[in-house]
Amino acid sequence: MEQWRKQLRRMPRGDRDRILVALQLLLARDVLTLDRKKLTGYENIFRIRVGNYRIIYHDDGNEITVKAIPRRDENTYKDF
Repeated sequence: MEQWRKQLRRMPRGDRDRILVALQLLLARDVLTLDRKKLTGYENIFRIRVGNYRIIYHDDGNEITVKAIPRRDENTYKDF
């Protein structure tokens, strides 16, 4: 099982529901309504802000791969 799925299961229900809605919009490529930014220094790596959580994913134009869904802190973007 991917690490981000484990992170999602451990979250409080309200946060998890908001993140699932954001993931559905992301997979439908309806990102205009999401708070999305490209991570500086990385090619094709983006983040979506959902409350105190960040959805970090890779989008090469054909396929979207979710990398992590960490809670925002000073180490959130360290490993990408």
